[in-house]
Amino acid sequence: MQADWDQLGKAFADTPNVVIGQVDCAGNGQSSCGEHGVRGYPTLKTWKDGRMSDYNGGRDLGSLKREVEKKLDPRPACSLESKDACKPEDRKILEESEKMSKAERAAKIKEVQKEIEDSKKQVVELEKKAKKLAESLDLIKAGGQTVEKVEQLLNDEDWRAHCEGRTCLVAFLPHIYDDGAKGRNEKIKILDDVMKAGKKDSKNIGYLWTQGGDQFEMEEALGLQFGFPAVIAINFGK
Repeated sequence: MQADWDQLGKAFADTPNVVIGQVDCAGNGQSSCGEHGVRGYPTLKTWKDGRMSDYNGGRDLGSLKREVEKKLDPRPACSLESKDACKPEDRKILEESEKMSKAERAAKIKEVQKEIEDSKKQVVELEKKAKKLAESLDLIKAGGQTVEKVEQLLNDEDWRAHCEGRTCLVAFLPHIYDDGAKGRNEKIKILDDVMKAGKKDSKNIGYLWTQGGDQFEMEEALGLQFGFPAVIAINFGK
């Protein structure tokens, strides 16, 4: 708790009407602690207008600050009683207000309050505009992205470029003369549907197709002499 107490002291160090202090009840402050009914440690109390009150709330910095702000009504460091703590521009505003009549000060307060409300409205509108721009930016970026699809495998370089770092499913389809355009398109659509279903599950799998017989050395190495269509899964990292 000592660390939070020290931070509390720093937070209100320049506040003219708030003092954050501590008493050593086992040392020089023993008599004072007895006088104010301190029986356990740490005990926290607030003092205002000659009256002392027990504090039984949270011991974290946030809770302690809320208690000070609620009970002790801390005034800003820059005030009529402590002008030396003011920044030059703040002191100018303070002294201008000091010279005003009550009516002039009330009118000025109303004017600044309206400026604050107008500024808040502008912030809301700017946030809406920024959100809309962010959405537009995403769409602009999306327009330059390549939509993944079932690709035709033409050579070993394409295979590695498409499948490096992930698993790929490769479909070896019957020759166009055997299956016809309709059969070819139906099988590619099946692959496309499987790919889309995998994307919904966030699976990073590549999909390729090639015509049986076009990749003879690859087919021989994979033992695909038994006919087409055939599907294999491959991962270059395994």
